[in-house]
Amino acid sequence: MIACATLVIALFTVTSTFAQGGGRMDTAAMRQRQEAMLAKMKTDLNLNQTQSDSVKAITTEFSAKRRDIFMDPANQGLSREDRMAKMQPLTEAMNARLQAALGADLFKKYQDWMQANRPQRGGGR
Repeated sequence: MIACATLVIALFTVTSTFAQGGGRMDTAAMRQRQEAMLAKMKTDLNLNQTQSDSVKAITTEFSAKRRDIFMDPANQGLSREDRMAKMQPLTEAMNARLQAALGADLFKKYQDWMQANRPQRGGGR
């Protein structure tokens, strides 16, 4: 009887965990937020369509590369600082490509805009 009750509770827990996404981020919602942020950036910085498309392509490419660094099992034991150090060359490469696509003046405005509009990260839950 106890074993049966334990099994039912375990199945319920596993089922509800999978139903809630298992703690993974909702990728559709994440894409929607990224699109909204890009639309706001396009308006605020007065980007033309080519500039907007370039920013989207570059940030999408480098977001995938950053995610690979964080998800790589070899990096799981590293401290946050060590992982950030591994990402530094990616950040520099992304900034160089963005500056080439936007020009120096608009790239500076982009950096200021990103700093002011950076999504708040949920820390210390």
